[in-house]
Amino acid sequence: MATVRCSTCGKTVPRGAFCGSCGADLSPQRGGGADWLRMRTYAVTPGEAVLRPSVVSSLLPRLPRPSRAAFRAVLVGLLVGLATVAVLRWQAPLIAISALGLLMCFVMYLKDSDVFADLPLGSLLLAAMAGAGLGVGWAVLTGTVLSRSYIVALGAGMIQGQPLREELSIVLGGAVLMVLPAVLVRISRPQTRESLDGFVIGSLGALCFTAAATATLLAPQLATGPITRERPIAGLLVEGGIHGVAIPMIGAAVGGMVGTTLWFKRRADTPQRHRSRALAIPVLELAVVLIVYGALALVDIAGLRQGLQLGLYLVMTVFALLALRIVLQAALLEEAHDDMSPDKPVLCTECGYVVPDMAFCAQCGMAANASSRSSRTMRRLARPVPIDPTAEGL
Repeated sequence: MATVRCSTCGKTVPRGAFCGSCGADLSPQRGGGADWLRMRTYAVTPGEAVLRPSVVSSLLPRLPRPSRAAFRAVLVGLLVGLATVAVLRWQAPLIAISALGLLMCFVMYLKDSDVFADLPLGSLLLAAMAGAGLGVGWAVLTGTVLSRSYIVALGAGMIQGQPLREELSIVLGGAVLMVLPAVLVRISRPQTRESLDGFVIGSLGALCFTAAATATLLAPQLATGPITRERPIAGLLVEGGIHGVAIPMIGAAVGGMVGTTLWFKRRADTPQRHRSRALAIPVLELAVVLIVYGALALVDIAGLRQGLQLGLYLVMTVFALLALRIVLQAALLEEAHDDMSPDKPVLCTECGYVVPDMAFCAQCGMAANASSRSSRTMRRLARPVPIDPTAEGL
């Protein structure tokens, strides 16, 4: 097997487009940013750049390639459903879809990405139940303040003139409680320590928190009946966009970042001069939380038009997704991997090439840890076998 020396990690690896050990681009191009972060090629879906706001590859990173189109259709259907019930003024379905739509999509992702086989059911239940319980408790404790708002959930839509200190305490307090389920599961010392396992725990807990909080805070609207004739359609559309799209996506991104960091385990062979890179991830996350939720607090108290308010929420959603992708990229490039067998072949699920069994695909650059452990085990038990072209009948 032809080999080449990687200029990033200094190791001799099989020749290819990417280093099988550290994932660095072996033929870097000018303008691609730092070699160690590899901004042109996302380690989850190498066909995308890191700074591409794709919902599917950001919030559903271990989704098998054949399933991505189906999940994109599910997300589009969720948006269409929210818009339809808002136009029809069906208040009850709007609240239900806003609270549970993205959570149900995430549960489908758990099944399709082998999470139920890879992670203990107890850890998943602890994250979900803690998130839901904290969400209800937070909604009950802050309900008196938030009930003064026309649209309420995680501080959204506060009336103009709301004190900034009160608004910030509510929003940031909710953010802290939202990531607490991931901390609780991490304290229980899980058996596996892969960053995308932590992402699942963090995102699941955050989605359960936002679902429970949204349902609890919006339920009083049902006192006027399941269908409303008084509320304008534009207001219902904005409510669906904020509570059904922006808030759960921001929550899943922030919870996923925290979970990724808590489960991150650095490679033992990381050079000493590179070990400070891992410290940048918590700093980035803290900055993202302060920027996103601080900005949302300002939007809530500014008394802006509903359309502009929704637009700013969506801008913060894109910002949170991009920050999540940077965190996932850094974690996958720097974390510890399974024991590799570079002298043995394995099939890459992303590009379909047979490549050396290493931490990264030498052909497309996908991280091995971006696929489920079940998939990795199955492909190693059924390795590709070379075919002798001189054999009879070939």
